[in-house]
Amino acid sequence: MSDFVSQLRLAEKAAEDIYFAKVSYELITILHERMQAEKNSLPASGQSSAETQSEDSPVVMKKTSGG
Repeated sequence: MSDFVSQLRLAEKAAEDIYFAKVSYELITILHERMQAEKNSLPASGQSSAETQSEDSPVVMKKTSGG
């Protein structure tokens, strides 16, 4: 009986791993698309991506005081 429980546990773990791999892949794809779009839309003045980052971006870089 414990072998069945072990197999069931492994099957559930595999299904969970597949789900999270899919979600991670989708998020990474979206991130790459945003980075590519940002790279293509950078002004010629040479501003960095942190300086041109919009407020709706999921990653927010905060400036800290040096000290």
